Amino acid sequence: MKGPWFGLVSHSQVAGRGRGVARLDREDGVAEIEADPRFANLPEQLQDGLRRWPETGYLVAEGFFDAAAVAAANEEIDRLAAAGRIHQHHLDPRYMNVHREAPTVEKLAKDPRAIELMELILGRGVGLFQTIYFKLGSQQEAHSDAFHMMTEPPGFLVGMWVALEDIDEGAGPVFYLPGSHRFPYVMTEDLGVPEPPPYLIADKGDAYVRRMQSLIAESGQEPVMFTAKAGDVLFWHHNLTHGGSAVTRPGATRRSLVGHYFAADVLCYHEVTERGALMPAAFE
Repeated sequence: MKGPWFGLVSHSQVAGRGRGVARLDREDGVAEIEADPRFANLPEQLQDGLRRWPETGYLVAEGFFDAAAVAAANEEIDRLAAAGRIHQHHLDPRYMNVHREAPTVEKLAKDPRAIELMELILGRGVGLFQTIYFKLGSQQEAHSDAFHMMTEPPGFLVGMWVALEDIDEGAGPVFYLPGSHRFPYVMTEDLGVPEPPPYLIADKGDAYVRRMQSLIAESGQEPVMFTAKAGDVLFWHHNLTHGGSAVTRPGATRRSLVGHYFAADVLCYHEVTERGALMPAAFE
């Protein structure tokens, strides 16, 4: 792709230039994963989840992290917040990249078992791009990670959401739509937004929300609430529709950690801002 180093990058510019399909997006993906020597060593719960991934687009790993690991992460996060070393985002209840300050959080985010699962799913090595810590429910609109963190070729990202406490419906749990990873990838050209001046970005937020709501309505699907226990993990496909449900119990917390992981050897960029994704140490 030609252009100045400060130029924009978007789906309309790069679509079709990449090569390859994520392993479990291929018709032979399940057979290939079952033949992988690592698959036989997984617990039955995870084997079954991987087999269902092509249809569901997600995998639930109950009790993936033990109570001690979760407690250590919570204690360190609270200590860092009290010391002013980590800060909540000024617009919403998220703390970005806490793992850079908290070794206990980094240990969760880079757990070898989790990395292995994601490598089995994608059929390539993976690297951590970012983490997000939530003390409160995000209440985020339904979305796909692909609009925010896109790859060329598509499909080469996995999300991992970790419950850091027991979460009930009043706390605003994560919701997801099973099978929605097969919705069309929603990109800028699908939104009907006006073309901006050179080197400026169109305002896409409202148009994106409307398009996602339309896809959900057309599908007739109902969201599933992930009322998790501390240590449970939800892995999801690059294009799975998910979000944060409403917090209906005043004062409720929803301690959780999200990690986003890109595959190796793909172009990574942000469709929403049309900028490249910077990952200087993701694969070290």
